[in-house]
Amino acid sequence: PCLRGFPSGSRVSSICFFLHRRFIICLQLFLQTDSGVLQGVTQQVTQKVAQHLTGISYGENIKLLNSMIQTHVSESNKPGRVGAAAVLEFWILVLTSQQLWHRDKSVLFLMDSLCKVAFLHQQEDCLQKPLYQLHKTALGYHGDRGLLTSFMSWMLAGNITPSFIEGSATSTEVWFSWMIFNMEAIFEEDSQLRRYVELELISKPSVTPDQALRKAQSHLKFPVVPSIQRLMIYRWAHQALATPADHPLLPLIWQKFFFLYLHRPGPEFGLPVSGCIGKRYFHSTSHSNLLKEMKKRLVEIADFHHAASKAVKIQKNMDHTDNTSTLNESTGICLPESMTSPELHKELLRLFHVFAFWLDDMNLQRTDLYLPSLPVQYDTHRLAKVMQNQQDLWTEYVDSERIKHEFHETLNLWTQLHYEPFTTYRTSSVNNLFDSLLAKDRILNNLKTHDVPVPTVSLQYMKAPVPDIVETSLSDKKVAIKLIQQNLNILRQQAKIAAQWEHQQIGLDSELLGTLPKLYSNREEQITMKLECRGSSLNHVCQGAAKVSVKCKELYENNAIKQQLDALTEEIKQLQNYVARPPPQNIAEAAVHVENFITALVNAFKQHHTETFQKVGIALFYEIVSFVCDETQRHPPTRQFFTSCIEILGQVFLSCAKTESKTVLKKVLQNRRLCNLLSPYFTPNISPDEFVSLYEEVVKVLHTDSGDVIFMLLTKFDLMLWMNSTKPIMSERTRLLEIIHMALTLCGFQPVEEVQMAFNIFCKHWMYVLQYQFPDHYSGFLRLLMQSSSEQRLNP
Repeated sequence: PCLRGFPSGSRVSSICFFLHRRFIICLQLFLQTDSGVLQGVTQQVTQKVAQHLTGISYGENIKLLNSMIQTHVSESNKPGRVGAAAVLEFWILVLTSQQLWHRDKSVLFLMDSLCKVAFLHQQEDCLQKPLYQLHKTALGYHGDRGLLTSFMSWMLAGNITPSFIEGSATSTEVWFSWMIFNMEAIFEEDSQLRRYVELELISKPSVTPDQALRKAQSHLKFPVVPSIQRLMIYRWAHQALATPADHPLLPLIWQKFFFLYLHRPGPEFGLPVSGCIGKRYFHSTSHSNLLKEMKKRLVEIADFHHAASKAVKIQKNMDHTDNTSTLNESTGICLPESMTSPELHKELLRLFHVFAFWLDDMNLQRTDLYLPSLPVQYDTHRLAKVMQNQQDLWTEYVDSERIKHEFHETLNLWTQLHYEPFTTYRTSSVNNLFDSLLAKDRILNNLKTHDVPVPTVSLQYMKAPVPDIVETSLSDKKVAIKLIQQNLNILRQQAKIAAQWEHQQIGLDSELLGTLPKLYSNREEQITMKLECRGSSLNHVCQGAAKVSVKCKELYENNAIKQQLDALTEEIKQLQNYVARPPPQNIAEAAVHVENFITALVNAFKQHHTETFQKVGIALFYEIVSFVCDETQRHPPTRQFFTSCIEILGQVFLSCAKTESKTVLKKVLQNRRLCNLLSPYFTPNISPDEFVSLYEEVVKVLHTDSGDVIFMLLTKFDLMLWMNSTKPIMSERTRLLEIIHMALTLCGFQPVEEVQMAFNIFCKHWMYVLQYQFPDHYSGFLRLLMQSSSEQRLNP
């Protein structure tokens, strides 16, 4: 074994040694070459040709690798070796280092076998811990992510929660599913997700599981919104349906389901014991159908074990003397019998009948259930353990004899090749596998029977749309600034173009609104109306209709104005269609390039904490700030991107820079529209030597037009913290007292509303200085107050 000879204390160093990149790449190529799952037409053709040339069926080498891994675990578990735990940790790190390992059938086959041998050696923790960390990383609990990556994950937050088992369950890699579901169950407990969902369900009878899950997510602030399909009660239910009836883990999978289905919450929330919570999860139509399928499945499993318990167990013939038995005797490996005993089938038949009673009887869900009153078929002893949440697994129902048999069969596959390397391995149709000369001749002879191959297509090298970040540029301020300038110029230019579009749209809209009232007008017209004679009398006879001329104003549409409006409407539509086009690709490339550079710089600084990286980060901060203008602030995508970049650089590099407070203040005072953007990174308290001078700079620009900016800056000065931590000398405190007095006089005898909030902070700061080591400044305080009051500059 590769870890043999290393002391137990150096397990981590030995694992790091063997996880060399070359080893990982070689293993990845081996898995891709021998994979039984064909990904594309090219791979299919390649595999068929290679299979024809070598006579090897694909997948056999994966089985040999699996046999070698399990032999590695078995050998390392012998006395005096490093133990099975170290080897299991090694291989779980190797397999999970492969790209998209949880979608690779070859890796999943090896992982499934690794989980089975971990279960056999009772070392499941060795696999659960690294998988737990990988699961947290996939959910975004830790790890450095770029700005655009985080933004996109927020936009796509409605998707199903990430999992290493992407579907509801799997019927092939059941051991792997067992490991993953147990790990996800631990995460569900650690994150308190199930606890809050159950609290919502028992406290509010009308709440559905989906609503309870959303409320739990809102309370727990998960980085990824959990989906209802990922709750463990549904995961175990689907896996119980998918697992074959003869699988050794099936009883434990059903036990895991009933732990959640028959759970009786209440005391953990300080509430009385309620009924079982399981029925609340299966009220919807889809979930009620799932429950019906589970009941039907229990009947099928019971029928299977009933038929299997009637079978006659075949004893292995110990008199045969073939090569396999001879090899087993020489290597000391004894193969156990593979068929499950009828007695175990009978026990499993009884167990699944009990499960059927538990699932079918809704009375078990009631609060007033009295267990001793139930019939013996309910197995009340086990039912009580389940309802009391006693997590001990019923391993007596696991077919350990079959697991050991399969394990030894797998070991025997590698042992045959190890002890008889020059014999023919006929079980897999690999003839003369270890004879390189015969293999070479066989391949060459087969090639002669085929046409001459067509030359390979010449490679067309393509330039990556986003250049890679050169490590040396992270420590070179000039190179970093030049790179950032090139990309930010593109983004700022796009913002200016968007501002032009906006002004153009506003101009067209204004012209449209100004022209529209001219479209219709009232024009005076004279019309002749006929008034019919109606009715008759003895003295009067109608002689026809009377004609009357009437003057009125009619609606008139101005054709010239209508044509002008039609032209404006068409121009607006053309502008909107032009603006709605996808942005140029260089915009996305520039944003991604800046994001990648900042992410690489942040990671390098967190890893090394050198002054060089910090100087580059500070320079980039001010460089990005210099690109902020009215156009970038008016364009939402550019404003969001610039703000995110400034926020990350400020938090990482400026929050601990003692010399940058003065520079940040100068930037804010020069361009007051940057106040909201830069004020979070103005922390004068980290520069105690410059505290008073910074305060004076703020006071000097006090004006009614800058009252809001001055107020925001003053909130950053924590005088009590500064005085208590630095213990300033008397002269420095006196200078601060006079500066605050000057600020109060600048506010005026009756401060106007624009500076009222700043005036209140000045008063509070003045009192802080007076109260500190009182009465040091009492006389000076009174002198300044009386002087300014007498001059009508300060209202006492």
